[in-house]
Amino acid sequence: MSIKKCYIVLIFLMFVAFATNAQERSTRIGVDFRVNITTIDSTYSNNTKQLQKIAELLQTIKEDSTIGIKSVFFSGAASPEGSDQLNRRLARERMRTLEELVRREINIPDSIIHRYDGHISWRRLKEFVRNSDIQNKEEILAILDEESKLVSYYNTNNHIDNRIVKIQKLNRGRTWRQMNNLYFAKMRNADVEFVTYKKEIKPEPAPKPVLPDTTATEPAVVEEPAVEGWDYRLHIKSNALGLATGISNAAIEFDFAKHWSVTVPVYYSAWNYFLETIKFRILSFQPEIRYWFSEDNDKFFLGAHFGFAQYNVAVDGSYRYQDHNMEKPALGGGISVGYRLPLERTKRWNVEFTLGAGVYPLKYDIFYNTEDTKDGIWAGSDKMTYWGLDNAAVTFSYAFEFKKRKK
Repeated sequence: MSIKKCYIVLIFLMFVAFATNAQERSTRIGVDFRVNITTIDSTYSNNTKQLQKIAELLQTIKEDSTIGIKSVFFSGAASPEGSDQLNRRLARERMRTLEELVRREINIPDSIIHRYDGHISWRRLKEFVRNSDIQNKEEILAILDEESKLVSYYNTNNHIDNRIVKIQKLNRGRTWRQMNNLYFAKMRNADVEFVTYKKEIKPEPAPKPVLPDTTATEPAVVEEPAVEGWDYRLHIKSNALGLATGISNAAIEFDFAKHWSVTVPVYYSAWNYFLETIKFRILSFQPEIRYWFSEDNDKFFLGAHFGFAQYNVAVDGSYRYQDHNMEKPALGGGISVGYRLPLERTKRWNVEFTLGAGVYPLKYDIFYNTEDTKDGIWAGSDKMTYWGLDNAAVTFSYAFEFKKRKK
């Protein structure tokens, strides 16, 4: 299959993956806090109604066996007055208070919980100002767009955002007091977001009819228990470092069990780098089996890989190097380490950092590196064993599930 066709297939698979998101539902509910307080007061603000929504959602999840939880996100925030240290503590403890309330009512695995103690939501404050008719509106927005820098606040052990200091000086403090009255109470909160999905419930097979006068007994059908709490996932990937150096590449990775996956990358380059005497032509495969330290097959992994490469390399020096008679590719293998990081909350889009090393016995031909002849003049052959780096990747990937969890 040509490289162009590979990319067409990749784009098609991504569209299919986006369609599967229709089965998922995201529900976000938040509660508000009094100033400098980290405990939830049910009588404050709209908390009574919000707490009731949380209770009803949790009850629905517990009672409806067709609802599964994919991810849970907790976040906490504070208003901008006070020191940076105080606001960070308030945001973190408000998030923890809401998480404890939710987890007392329902069992949630640690592996699907994500926490964001976002400190101060500056973007939300900008939206409040932008949608209001407050005095000095344009000056406030200009200050909020500036780079955030911490400055001393009363003593060297406390700090405050320099933008706060500038806004407090506007109109002799009246602008800051007006913002406090209008916006700050809406910024002291904590949120929980549930990403749920509908499970596929297979109908139970009809019982077999009992046949009279039979002497043979039907063998019992033993069904294998489904793997609990696991999704099979397929990742479509490409190494950005390879693309940056002009090497076309694509890969697939299959998560076939908790802690285990297998990946197969393909690299291909048939171009010179601006001059006939500079080239890195390669056709390479590097299948790898990986062990993930997380049950959800993310974060850190160790891998063992096999390597195959045909090559034709010149770096504008005196010689060009090519696998012997184009029949002796580099064959070897090695180990790798890496880390996968989600780029958004559903963990569909990810970035992966990988570094690997291996050993490869090489037999290669040496040619004089010149533009005068098509293939160059043969200068000899040689052998060596290469030890060293054989994989460096910053890989972007998209994952989709093709078998839903069963309980």
